[in-house]
Amino acid sequence: MHVVLIASGQPYNIFVLQPILIGCQVLARHGVLSNADPFRMRDLVGRAKLTDEYNTKLDGLLKPGSTMKVNLCMKALPKFTCLPNAQGQHNGTIHLLPPEKDVIQSVRAAFDDIQKGKLSDFPTIEWYIHTSIDPSLTDPEGRHSGALFVQWVPYELSGGKTWEQEEAAYVKRLLQICDRFAPGFSDLVQETFVLTPPKIEKHFGVTKGHIHHVDNGFAFADRLPYRTPVRGLYSCSAGTHPAGSVIGCGGHNATMAALEDVKLSKL
Repeated sequence: MHVVLIASGQPYNIFVLQPILIGCQVLARHGVLSNADPFRMRDLVGRAKLTDEYNTKLDGLLKPGSTMKVNLCMKALPKFTCLPNAQGQHNGTIHLLPPEKDVIQSVRAAFDDIQKGKLSDFPTIEWYIHTSIDPSLTDPEGRHSGALFVQWVPYELSGGKTWEQEEAAYVKRLLQICDRFAPGFSDLVQETFVLTPPKIEKHFGVTKGHIHHVDNGFAFADRLPYRTPVRGLYSCSAGTHPAGSVIGCGGHNATMAALEDVKLSKL
């Protein structure tokens, strides 16, 4: 748990309450850059410390997460029907889409299912194999690390179903989809670590399990500004422009804003 304390309208003290850093205090001389999701940041600061306008904007940006990740431990690399021989096909991002003639319509139907709280029979899948790029990530047994990035899934399931009930069967379904493109792949998977939206929220503390913090359905210009109503407190999370995807732009831009303000304050 992290708590941001505010004095004279400025963040000056951060208490870090974690198993390794119980009671540790970090003093901020000029300001604080927060990489927490915007809603978690508000929880840490306190809603009352922010303006009504800011809170209203933030409330309007809240949406549940819609992505799922299945981390994979594989005893061997998959063999794709379309590329059976090694030609670097394991090194990039592998996109699995429905093989129907009208792919766009199939993707739209899958998205519509998610809006109804249903699990799609064939969601869009991005497939990564990390050890093909970095062999040092293999374990002592020489097993490979990979992951399925699944779009989309509901945060809450409809029809009285729960993720606890459906997760194992849905992971099996996803591996079966992989089998269509790489026959026998399911038999290569020895372990999985599954992150549904509720598990992302529980494991990482990201509000509603939304990895982008602010849904990508909102335009770049509509995302959270770097400067908050609290002087010296900046947001640099994926909820700011230009969103996330491990690009670091939000951190760079928020830092530039902070440096500009510090420079102006010294004039």
